[in-house]
Amino acid sequence: MGTFLERVFENIQEFPGREILVDKKGGRYTPITFREFGNQISCLQRWMRELSPEDRVVIFMENRPEWISSLFAVLFSGGIAVPVDYLLTEEELFNILKDSQPRFLITSSNNREIAERAVSKLGYHVKVLNVDSENLRDTGKITFKKRNLEDVILILYTSGTTGNPKGVMLTLKNLNHNIEAVENLKFLSEEDRFVAILPFHHTYPLMATAVLPVTLKIPLIFIEKLTPADILSTVNDQKVTIMVGVPKLYHVIHHNIMAEIKKLPPLKRKVVEGSLRAFRKGVPRFVRRKFFSEVHKKVGQHLRFMISGGAKLSEDVWRDMEAMGFNILEGYGLTETSPLISVNRPDKKKIGTAGVPVDGVEVRVTESGEIVVRGDNVMKGYYNKPEETKKVIKDGWFYTGDLGYIDEEGFIHITGRAKEVIVLESGKNVYPEDIEIELLKSPYILEVGVFFHEGKLKAIIRPDFELLVEEGIEDVKSFIKKEINRLMKGFQPYKKIKEFKLVDRELPRTRIGKLRRFMLPDLWEEIE
Repeated sequence: MGTFLERVFENIQEFPGREILVDKKGGRYTPITFREFGNQISCLQRWMRELSPEDRVVIFMENRPEWISSLFAVLFSGGIAVPVDYLLTEEELFNILKDSQPRFLITSSNNREIAERAVSKLGYHVKVLNVDSENLRDTGKITFKKRNLEDVILILYTSGTTGNPKGVMLTLKNLNHNIEAVENLKFLSEEDRFVAILPFHHTYPLMATAVLPVTLKIPLIFIEKLTPADILSTVNDQKVTIMVGVPKLYHVIHHNIMAEIKKLPPLKRKVVEGSLRAFRKGVPRFVRRKFFSEVHKKVGQHLRFMISGGAKLSEDVWRDMEAMGFNILEGYGLTETSPLISVNRPDKKKIGTAGVPVDGVEVRVTESGEIVVRGDNVMKGYYNKPEETKKVIKDGWFYTGDLGYIDEEGFIHITGRAKEVIVLESGKNVYPEDIEIELLKSPYILEVGVFFHEGKLKAIIRPDFELLVEEGIEDVKSFIKKEINRLMKGFQPYKKIKEFKLVDRELPRTRIGKLRRFMLPDLWEEIE
């Protein structure tokens, strides 16, 4: 078996008529075969014919089929792809261009103006391609340059939760390891269908929904709008079997299901809630699916697995979704580990954990409780930052910055980020994520961010104002205070929230859904 690049190239040659991508525009679905995918790659390569090995190419556009063909056009030509967030401002894009020094930039009509303005400030010529102004349907021969396993093929700029982006250099070996590790789990088949929800510039969706499907010949369906309604209609219309998401997506789905249950007539509601509690204790999945068949019709009748990553999934959400007959597999990884470190398997699962390490990955916990990782998944280093690299890679081990432990069965438990642990004046440690997960058990709370400010534990809470209005609750602050007190009853006094404020907008997060906790004190000052 060759590298994933060789396998994708072979797929284009051997399965030209096979559907591999399905685009969605104006509510209509357009299938794209391997032949058409290959044509897009060859057209893009002709446009970049001056591309030399190790030249950087920035990909700056929204999720679309051309994003994936751009990636492979660069990688097949021997270049290094630099995927960046399509929502970057001109200044943010300029900073990444300045650091990565690309030769080409591939964009779309939506982003062309920002791209051209950022490029004009660089002081040297960068060729900009707008995929919407090019004919990518012409047939032509694909250039395929064989790559060494140690070649850097991707530089990914982590938005991070600290506001200090770094370029992570990933090699062909890194990505190849992840593909083979997932294959070895043996739960995917060519009959599956993926949906692209998360933005490809982040390593988790890039690997799970851009690279993996075209390597394993599994069709990938694009959504048109990033709304729960469009996601779920696409999942149902296209008989999607694998949903790759972050906890926030599953929290929203769970929250909406529970809100619908609350609206049921009292007797029916009592039966449904009682069944949910009973099913949590273990009932065959087909029984759970049958009882909650109406929920499956709305969320996705053909879904086999919901894969969660990017942050920790609430145990309550996970247990409820499993009790309804859904099959959730939570994993753990970082951009620096390409990203996969561990995952729960269909036949080896423990709710509330990050699963067991995948093949070829060693994980241990240091005396200070930090999780460290070694294997072919660990990055080459940070681009242009040798000192930063030395801080996190020591004797071949990558220091994740995550705290946790490994239980006797080998399951990894994540307890928090080392940088986010709040050390009180008393010397006691508080893990803000533990408090957030507890407060999110309230059906009236959509989001919560806990932080330490002016000597106190504080929280910014985004309530479900719609539900509160429906239930006739007028004094929202007093009601939320009661919810906080109810949910934190069993917490030690030093872990309790001393002050909170309410907002009616989303809390600051990275594009993959991680809370940007460092921004909460400023947000607190803004709230009246």
